[in-house]
Amino acid sequence: MNTSLKWLIIASLVNLLGNSLGAVISLGQNLAADWGGSLNGQDVLRDFLGLKGTALSAPLSFMLIQLVIILLVLRPGRLGKVGVGGLTFIALFYALAQIGEPIVLRQFRPGGFDLVQSLVLLLNIASAIAMLVLGIRAWRSRPVSQSVAVT
Repeated sequence: MNTSLKWLIIASLVNLLGNSLGAVISLGQNLAADWGGSLNGQDVLRDFLGLKGTALSAPLSFMLIQLVIILLVLRPGRLGKVGVGGLTFIALFYALAQIGEPIVLRQFRPGGFDLVQSLVLLLNIASAIAMLVLGIRAWRSRPVSQSVAVT
């Protein structure tokens, strides 16, 4: 396993940890998702269990899919390459989704800063960007085993 692939898996696991912490904090503080002002989540638990997620985390279903894709990355050949592509796509999606949450701007307003929320945001955004960069590097360096038909 090459270095980029190892670091991609580590970054993805760190991202899952950050999303899990974000879900716990969001559920405890009632921080609904409101990406770009368009989601208007009302029930944080329902949004987390559904497809919206929370202000500090992806939805549970996406996190479970990410876990399965991490396992896929460990497979040899095409399955592993599909897994790398999947994690790279998830990384791009997560980075854009987290940056688009109004809670990011709220952290910079007077009286809006919350250390724990800021740390989770930083962890989620940094790990998603790391996943994206490492996913591209792993994609470029991962060989695909080709079967040759002998006639």
